[in-house]
Amino acid sequence: MKIVDRFTLWFLGVTLLIIPINSVITYQSIKGQIDKAAITRLKHVNERAAQQLARGEAVGEFMQGCRIKAAPSDSTMPADFFLITDRDVKHDPDMEDYDRKITVASWHVINGVSYKIISGDYVTRSEQILAGLRESILWKLVILIGLIVLTARLASRLVLAPFYSTLKKLQRFNLRSRKKLEFKPSRTKEFNELNSFVGKMTDKAVDDYINLKEFSENASHELQTPLAIIRSKLELMSEYNIEGEQAVLISDMQNAVDRLTRINRSLVLLSRLENNEYECEELLDISRYARETVNTFCDLITIKGLTMDYRIEEKVEVKLHTALVDILLNNLIGNAIRHNYPGGHISIELNSRHLMISNTGPEPQAPPEEMFLRFRKGTMCQSSVGIGLSIVKQICDMNGFTIEYRFQAGHHIITIDFPHTFTSSKLLQNDARYLHEKTQL
Repeated sequence: MKIVDRFTLWFLGVTLLIIPINSVITYQSIKGQIDKAAITRLKHVNERAAQQLARGEAVGEFMQGCRIKAAPSDSTMPADFFLITDRDVKHDPDMEDYDRKITVASWHVINGVSYKIISGDYVTRSEQILAGLRESILWKLVILIGLIVLTARLASRLVLAPFYSTLKKLQRFNLRSRKKLEFKPSRTKEFNELNSFVGKMTDKAVDDYINLKEFSENASHELQTPLAIIRSKLELMSEYNIEGEQAVLISDMQNAVDRLTRINRSLVLLSRLENNEYECEELLDISRYARETVNTFCDLITIKGLTMDYRIEEKVEVKLHTALVDILLNNLIGNAIRHNYPGGHISIELNSRHLMISNTGPEPQAPPEEMFLRFRKGTMCQSSVGIGLSIVKQICDMNGFTIEYRFQAGHHIITIDFPHTFTSSKLLQNDARYLHEKTQL
């Protein structure tokens, strides 16, 4: 949910909560003011009637539009005492509505005689006030909701413009460009603080990226020299007449140096992949590379005594850097050969939907979700570096491919699903040109 929608719902909730409370307060206020005005008027009428009696004038049945009655009384009350009553009366039995009447009684001593003066008037009933309020509140609610919904979008564009600007710059931010982000100052304090924090964070990320890249490149370069020296010295030593344990030790040292070289190259490659140094926006025909890789491994498959069948559809195009397609295919097919039984089988299927490579082999000891971790090796090939599948996983992640491993019916199966943007059109175009080849080696 967008932030503007959340704010809109919040304001609507507050509005729906406040309006009933405001309605009760308004109702009580209006009713109180009406009653207060009527009571003040009736008190004034009683005073006028008392003044007429004091002048010896008779008091009529009505005065100032109010019914009034003045009569001698046996009881006396203070001059500032008023008896106020409020009741509903019904003049016509056939009518359902009642009238609301307020009466004010006061006592006056005139010429030594105590008089009780009662005046009354009809005022607006509570139901009538509520009816008027309901209609008014309904219109206010409709107008208020409409204004909130209409103005929320406009207000969000104005108020949240710095936030959206920062968000766009973050989405376009790329470590490889090594450009630090610059933000325009805002009149909102919180946005300035956000931009300041984001700027410091991205600046540090750029500096760390540069330092890490330089370190990995320097480390890789510096390691190559001593490794080459060690390898040449070992080759020189192997030319001498060395037998027994010394020959075995030299052979082990050569294997260790070769393995260290492969680890160094693989870790440097992983570092470059994690830094997105192989982004690609152009389509690449992976079918051609798959055929070339299969032909490359034909001799090794024959030597290992394996059989292979492959089904490669023509013109399968995906977004993949040319430097990575060989690494991807070589690692997958190389693993299928390396972790296989003598006389085992390899199956390769490539179409516009996925690439699937299956090979026979022993059941893995580790859980399937750990097969793509670094330095996770199988039991059949201890000379393996254990980074091949990690490199494959990193290549898939950075290109939007989905990779899955499973062990089923004695077969290791790795499936790479291509994004749908590459598959829907190509599937229709190449359906009639699907090529099926099966070769026993």
